[in-house]
Amino acid sequence: MLLKIYNIMRPITTNPKVQMVALYRVDGTPIIAEVRKRSTRFLNILYNLENNIKNILYEIFNGKMEEVSFKFKDVFVKMYPVSKTIVLTVITSDELSLYRIDVDVKSICRKIRELI
Repeated sequence: MLLKIYNIMRPITTNPKVQMVALYRVDGTPIIAEVRKRSTRFLNILYNLENNIKNILYEIFNGKMEEVSFKFKDVFVKMYPVSKTIVLTVITSDELSLYRIDVDVKSICRKIRELI
């Protein structure tokens, strides 16, 4: 099943503008994480997201939001709920790139939702 999910996520993991893509469980555990540049900077971002994923998901679901986006130093993070227990996170170094891949991400979320 993880291989199927990874293949579904392929269009955004291969996008050169995307620095990191991760699929998280509600408890903050990463299911899949694809990091373009292996650096301590991105590992720190991953760690921070893992620690805050419950709070962010709570805000998404109780605030009836479709997504959450924020700037973390010089990178842009956007989180999309896939289901009540899973969230897809995309990180780019360019805010415009997030909006350009938005359609791909929503399609990927739908396909993962159908699979699980």
